[in-house]
This record gives sequence, C-alpha cells and structure tokens, in this order.
Amino acid sequence: MTCGEFEILLCDWLDGTLSAEREAAAAAHAASCAACGELARDARAAQVFLAKAEPVAEPPFLAARVLAATQAAGPAVQPRRSWWQRLLHPSLEPRVVMGMALTVLSFSMMAKCAGVNPRQLGPEDLEPAQVWGAFDDRLHRGWHRAVKFYENLKIVYEVQTQFRQLTEQMEEEERQRSASRPLDDRRLTPAEAEPKEDEP
Repeated sequence: MTCGEFEILLCDWLDGTLSAEREAAAAAHAASCAACGELARDARAAQVFLAKAEPVAEPPFLAARVLAATQAAGPAVQPRRSWWQRLLHPSLEPRVVMGMALTVLSFSMMAKCAGVNPRQLGPEDLEPAQVWGAFDDRLHRGWHRAVKFYENLKIVYEVQTQFRQLTEQMEEEERQRSASRPLDDRRLTPAEAEPKEDEP
C-alpha cells in the first residue's frame, strides 16, 4: 500500500468501517511507514479528544434570529410604477440598450462607407432614393478606380517587357560582336592587350 492510498483510507480505518483485508493492509503500512504511523496516531488522538468534548447547547434565541434575518433578506416590496414607467421598463434593459447602440454603430459605419457626412446630413438625405444614389455613386467611383489601376498595371507591364526585350537584344548583340572578333583578340584581356611601356 502506498502513502496516498493510506491517507485515503485513514478515516475509514479509524472509524472501523474497512474490510478485514484492507484494515490489515492499513495497519501493516502504518507500522512500516514512520510518517503514516505518526499521522495515524495524531488522527486517533484528535478523535479521542473530540469524543471527550461536551456538546454545546444552542442558545434559545438562535432560531428566532435566523428567521428574522432570512425574512429581512427576502425580496423587497416593489414600489408601484406609473404606466409610463411600466411602458419604458423593458426598453431600458441592458440587452435592449446594447442592441440599440450596435444598431446606431452599424448605420454610422454604413453611412461612412457610403460617403455620407453626418454633420451635413439633412432630412432629404435619408430618403431611400438619395441613399441609393450615394451608394451607387461610390460603387461606380470604386469601379472606375479599380479599372484605372488595372490599366496602369498593364502600361507598367508593357514598359517592363519592352525594357527587358531591349536589354536582351543589347546583350545578344554584344555576344555576337565578341564572337565575331578574331580568336587572338578574344584571348587577351584588356590589361594584356595594352602595350607595355618598356617595349620599343
């Protein structure tokens, strides 16, 4: 038996509710392990001390105090509300207020994306035709901007392609010129091709 198993079975062993095999195993472990034996002796001494202690009688006014405290902590009597307070009470719940705040935030973000400035917003700007016209205008402007960007990319690609072809053509011409030179000129490096000063 391990020390952990002994600690789990200690209370049942002291109460005498273990089976014969487990009680024998716990007794053998308490005899062989010094720490578990000391723990068992301390627990037995605490059990004997608690058995000798006299039970404490409850005070006669304890039940009355508990009842008075629980009745005072009960639900408070709600004051009567007027009809407009009863009408507005559901709309002042946190979930309703949060939903309204998120709705206002969503509409303000949509107006920002549509290009509507709230400072210049008038009653005529809230007409559906006006809102759709502003949205359509922003959509067309974005489309034209994307088309221009694509066409500019095509121009840049064309310029890069022409430049690459021109560079390859110049490199090819340089290779052909070097291939057409005589073999002796090609073997000499530029430093060797220059005449030496000491030569006559």
